[in-house]
Amino acid sequence: MTTGPLLSFDLDRTYPAPPERVWSAWTRADLLERWACPDPAWRVSTCEVDARAGGGYRLRFGPRPAGDAYRETATFTVFEPVERLVLDVLTSGEDMAETSRCTVLFLPVDGGTRLQLTVEGLSGTLAAEQMREGWQWCLEGIAEQLDATI
Repeated sequence: MTTGPLLSFDLDRTYPAPPERVWSAWTRADLLERWACPDPAWRVSTCEVDARAGGGYRLRFGPRPAGDAYRETATFTVFEPVERLVLDVLTSGEDMAETSRCTVLFLPVDGGTRLQLTVEGLSGTLAAEQMREGWQWCLEGIAEQLDATI
């Protein structure tokens, strides 16, 4: 049996914070820039957010000190406050250009929020592995950012 490349993945994380706070981490530039870097040793040099349907975010991030090796541009194709975001994302830089669609669900649970992230439309197995690792770091970054603002 032959299997094709992994073109999507799902991640799930529960945070001890209400959905409004987790939503804000995705839709406010001052919070997004704290966690949206896919490597904890890197930095975000630019972060802009237009929090509305049809809006999105623009990031520049990468290794220190400049933090501008990569660019990520996302468009909010679905913007349902405190419930669901769907983003079309282009991540590009010195050694890559990858498009994806990310669906983020913000589910209230006892004591917090369960975030479900689905990333689809990746070009192949290597891209999916790299993006999955980067998103895992980002979801951990959200946890750290939420802890810092409690």
